[in-house]
Amino acid sequence: MAEKFPVGEALNETFQFALNRWGTVLRFGWAPMVLAIVLSIGLAWSILDIPALEAVDDDPDSIFPLSQFLKMSAPMAITAVIAGSLFISFILSGFMASVFRLVALGEERPGFVHLRFDGPAQRVFIANLIQGAINMVIYAAAFFIASLTTGIAIGDAFGAISEFFSLIAQSAETGGQVDAADIGETVAPVGLFFVAGLFATLPMIYVNVRLAPFLAGSASENRLLLLGAFRLTAGNFWPLFFFYLLLMVVMMVIVFVFQLVIGIVDALSALPSDGVFALIGYLASALGFIATLAYQLFVYAIQFGAQGVIYRRLKTGT
Repeated sequence: MAEKFPVGEALNETFQFALNRWGTVLRFGWAPMVLAIVLSIGLAWSILDIPALEAVDDDPDSIFPLSQFLKMSAPMAITAVIAGSLFISFILSGFMASVFRLVALGEERPGFVHLRFDGPAQRVFIANLIQGAINMVIYAAAFFIASLTTGIAIGDAFGAISEFFSLIAQSAETGGQVDAADIGETVAPVGLFFVAGLFATLPMIYVNVRLAPFLAGSASENRLLLLGAFRLTAGNFWPLFFFYLLLMVVMMVIVFVFQLVIGIVDALSALPSDGVFALIGYLASALGFIATLAYQLFVYAIQFGAQGVIYRRLKTGT
């Protein structure tokens, strides 16, 4: 029988890592994040007609049809978005791999600029795709079961989405409003997506908990740890589940505190822009930026650190 996963110790280690190594996480992540932002902006500029968007007035009727804001056909735009998103994901996979290997193997990478495209980064990228594909398959199966259960045809559910946007576009062109009864009748089959989500929740929770060490293990070992993740988590589903549950609760508290701080900062930033109030406003804005950066680093450190801790403790027992 597998040794039980130490929930309390792992949780403490995860937060200790986030508190003590946030500077390392910043060093590993700033370059990939900057590059990802630059590529995202470039992708948006290559797809969207920015002057046309800027010319849109406050009238929401003027946003239709959406194709008027594209520099290319819709299929080409979708292809570009998918390709760009995959490349950005690959860049960020290197950042994740560095943190995983730091936590799991103690690998300290020197230097201030880290853009890695090596084996660990490639395996993390592929593992992310595999885990995403598994979740999609689970949802597709739940969608099919939900269709059989509710009697709503899958084609009707997708057709309802198209019909909904067609109603909005038609009302925008005529300057009228969509009748509530028409909307209700049109979007009713869309409820199939919600029912499918309910059916998929428990299987997704089970599979993703069992795959908890998948990404970190793939970064740390010279292989994709798909079946190995299931072997490592055998007999430890409930400890891992409660680990993630407690982690989520603590993160909710952190988010609440962060939102409270940002609310105070926003209030101070809105002070009259003259004299000492202007100085307070500038300082508050700077504090808000620093707080947001620190919060994001802390979240990344917890998210990636937790996976590294899970993999190492299940693999080595320490």
